[in-house]
Amino acid sequence: MKGASLISTVLLPVLSVNAVYTWPSEYDQLEDILYLQQGYIRFGLRDGVTPCNFSSSGGGRQSAAEWIRTAYHDMATHDVETGLGGLDGSIAFELGRAENPGDAFNATFAFTEDLRSIKASSADLLAMAVVVSSMACGGPIIPYRGGRVDAMKAGVSGVPEPDQDLATHTAIFAKQGFNTAEMITMVACGHTLGGVHGVDFPQITGNGSEENFPKFDSTYTTFDNTIVTEYLGNNSTDPLVIGQNDTFNSDKRIFGADNNKTMTSLADPTNFQTQCSDIFARMIDTVPADVTLSEVITPIEVKPWGISLFLAGNNTLSFGGYIRVRTTNRNADDVTVSLQYRDRKNNTSTTTIPATRERYLLGQSYGFASEVFTWYGFSTVLDATTGISSFDVILHTVGAADEIITNNGGGFPLSDAILYQPAQSCQPQVAVNDAGQWNITVTAAVRADRISEPVAFDWVSERAIPGVMVKSLEVQRTAMEKASEEIDGYYLFSGTKSIDNVQWSTTFDVVLGEGDNVSKVEFQSTSAMATSCKAFS
Repeated sequence: MKGASLISTVLLPVLSVNAVYTWPSEYDQLEDILYLQQGYIRFGLRDGVTPCNFSSSGGGRQSAAEWIRTAYHDMATHDVETGLGGLDGSIAFELGRAENPGDAFNATFAFTEDLRSIKASSADLLAMAVVVSSMACGGPIIPYRGGRVDAMKAGVSGVPEPDQDLATHTAIFAKQGFNTAEMITMVACGHTLGGVHGVDFPQITGNGSEENFPKFDSTYTTFDNTIVTEYLGNNSTDPLVIGQNDTFNSDKRIFGADNNKTMTSLADPTNFQTQCSDIFARMIDTVPADVTLSEVITPIEVKPWGISLFLAGNNTLSFGGYIRVRTTNRNADDVTVSLQYRDRKNNTSTTTIPATRERYLLGQSYGFASEVFTWYGFSTVLDATTGISSFDVILHTVGAADEIITNNGGGFPLSDAILYQPAQSCQPQVAVNDAGQWNITVTAAVRADRISEPVAFDWVSERAIPGVMVKSLEVQRTAMEKASEEIDGYYLFSGTKSIDNVQWSTTFDVVLGEGDNVSKVEFQSTSAMATSCKAFS
């Protein structure tokens, strides 16, 4: 980001901006992962399923189909009567069961776990994997919600298997909450991609080699209704329809469960896409009864990102970061951005802070459905005596009135009561004991009027679980002690913790206060920390 100076301006009238989203949100990380697929800042979940026939495991595999299968198997043991089970990540602990054969599940976790954090559960990422697989293969947009909670142990068994009869399958789907027509739709939509792995089901394919992978339909790399039309046209390639051993022809039994009424309706390609979007949304939203999901997560129009605020010396605070603007329906070349802030006493500044469009990769990120986001960086200094409490974002568009984005009226909030000090924090990556542990040191600046309150950092411990791809996450608190005399109205506090060196890349929060009066700087990355701490100057 280029440096920015404060420029005098008159106050601008506020235009009404209707938005449900309020920053910050506990679902900000999920929104980033879902929508920032390519470009300047990206999370790249789509990489695992692009192109649609791709698999990092090589021939005889298709990741998009495997991601959908993993999510379904995780959800499939839900019980609508008891409210137990559902999409909760427990599949990671259930892979020794005959109902869950093959490497598809661990291959899915091998990709999604790189994005898991205290802000993005394994279960939320499995649900998102279904959304991304559909979009990557030309399928429908599936509404996505967040808030799933990871189960850290196996649940009950009960995933349907291909050699079970129709009555058993119907009962299993009913237990999950789906009627006969919905069962047919779920299977048809789930089998529009991929096929049957011979190595996992040689009794179906007749060949147990790694490369043997008979497909469900002739367009297995496109999310379309060929699975339906080929079945109705009696020219199906689906090994679960035309298999020589009729015991395993589960798709044939399910598709014909209502005398082809549902399959006939799905022969309309538009209806197929609509019904698949609906049934997959219900699938990924099937969660234990004690879990409450968010509203549908939609792309945010204007979103602060990577905001930093720290004590910089000479009675100043360094204030910087990005403003991410959704320019899907805007001409980014016509848009400029600035910020207007309020001081600690909520007085509005008569100056604005310009934000400059980033130029690397055009300063843009891209998502599915032609979504475009343009990044504007800013960096400036503020008076430490008066501080900051919130800011508005001003969008200046050529030929149009300025828009002031007020975060639903309250401004984008910032607390200057506690500041994370990155230069005075470090992770030296040097063994400090016989166990080979490293020390991590976190330093924060605490405003003088609040130094009597407790100060700590909450570090997320990620511990491997033997035989399981997912790790346990545990928040561990370390108290921080005063480490300086008064500096420009602040005192430095510091804390040190010994960690296993395999946990070098995780996150932490710095926390001031307790009860109803807590101020935080959240979700700081340990992998971004320097290997040595600098003295404050």
